[in-house]
Amino acid sequence: MTKAIIDFSSYTGPDLLPASQKIHTDITANAVIFDAPPVTMAAFDTLISTFEQALEDKASKATADVVAFTVARNDLETALGMLGNYVNIKADGDPSIVVKSGFPSYETTRVPDTNPPAAPENLSVRQGDLSGSIVARYRPDRQRSVNDIQTNTGDPNNASDWKPAGLFTGGKAVLGGFVPGTTVWVRVRTVGLKGVMGAWSDPAKIMVV
Repeated sequence: MTKAIIDFSSYTGPDLLPASQKIHTDITANAVIFDAPPVTMAAFDTLISTFEQALEDKASKATADVVAFTVARNDLETALGMLGNYVNIKADGDPSIVVKSGFPSYETTRVPDTNPPAAPENLSVRQGDLSGSIVARYRPDRQRSVNDIQTNTGDPNNASDWKPAGLFTGGKAVLGGFVPGTTVWVRVRTVGLKGVMGAWSDPAKIMVV
């Protein structure tokens, strides 16, 4: 049986944001299946937007901003837990339904391997079909994987310059919105069971045209 994870406490703030956005996108796209979620997608979208703003404001380190971030994160995690339980009831262990929810998942038929996945290999980046877009390809350590992509248009050695680009299934990600002439660094890691994040790949770079 496959279960959606319902505990996101191990996620960092920058990791929680794209995970929540993917869940919102996928549940919305599959509203025929998830027709009565305990949190409406409009309300969930508001929680995500509030959290995103609070995450940005938290960089000020002002007490009020830190408190606001804590509250926003708690509200978002509560909603994720409610939605995850709802998905598990709907799916009843069916992996094809769980995957359509966008939730990270784990198998209950055996003891879950919660070790961090190895870093994806053979990361390469090429120009996309549209101006300002790029295509990243890589080989994840696990089949049927969900992979976290980050991009960097500054210093790849500066952790704060890395920005979330989204979660992608399989070994390919199409990224857009870059200004032509910009040098973009890309890195990828695999989401493990119960939301455990794997190691980052070696970064690759490209000048966008």
